[in-house]
Amino acid sequence: MGGQAINCWVVALKTEAAVIREKYKMVSAGKAGPFPVFKDVTESNWLTICGMGRVHAAAATMYLHHVSQAEPWALWINVGIAGAKRGDYGSLFLVDKITERSTGHTFYPRPLISSPVGRSSLVTVDTPETNYRSEDLFDMEASAFFNIACRLSCQQLVMVFKIVSDGPNFDIRKLSPGKIYNLVSSNFDEISNMIFEMTPFMEKERKRLTVPIGYDSITQNWKFSQSRQHQLKHLLGRWQAFFPEKDPRSYIEGCPDAKTVVHKLTTKLDAHKIEWGKS
Repeated sequence: MGGQAINCWVVALKTEAAVIREKYKMVSAGKAGPFPVFKDVTESNWLTICGMGRVHAAAATMYLHHVSQAEPWALWINVGIAGAKRGDYGSLFLVDKITERSTGHTFYPRPLISSPVGRSSLVTVDTPETNYRSEDLFDMEASAFFNIACRLSCQQLVMVFKIVSDGPNFDIRKLSPGKIYNLVSSNFDEISNMIFEMTPFMEKERKRLTVPIGYDSITQNWKFSQSRQHQLKHLLGRWQAFFPEKDPRSYIEGCPDAKTVVHKLTTKLDAHKIEWGKS
């Protein structure tokens, strides 16, 4: 995607997806595969419909990553309905703990924003939950989605939103496609606002992970320890900011070793910083 930061949406149901597709004017990505994939005109939002269950959620997340070619600073989002003993019908929650009932595995989403909506723990089950004994939310996909998405991006860029759709006072059997659509639609602006707030963190991660120009060839010509590799990345990033038209490789020609490379670049950049500060 040429370094572009994108949002990758994984949802279980067509009616949940319909709201997101309409909001971003998404069209089919034109790929024949195991899961439908949609994208907006700028290719900054991608979506797949995984169907119900952990296996489908995991496979669809990997498939969307393949089709979208999402970079490791992409934002991954799961939106869907959930059962709950607590909370009002239609309440939106940002999940901060996921327990997979069948395995006992626990996952901890760590979104970097301060959420204006309530936070909640969630249990992922293999069959629809109708015994709402605990204070948790219940769904059938989040644990698998989160487990895979964290391997494709950093943990802080994976978000799980759940909307209360059924519970002791809201019979799951009375859920209809229209009701599900309305539940997502009525909460979408709030979800969208929180996703927008994640943009600076995606950009920060992009800068952290992007390899500066010249890094690969320099590390091939000189032997760098791991600590000096980190130093070199930082120095080359500064070089690009200070001297965007100059190739750092021409400046360090003739250096006998990696230590000298780091020292020469540091001296040059620090001197430039002092001169700039005085001007």
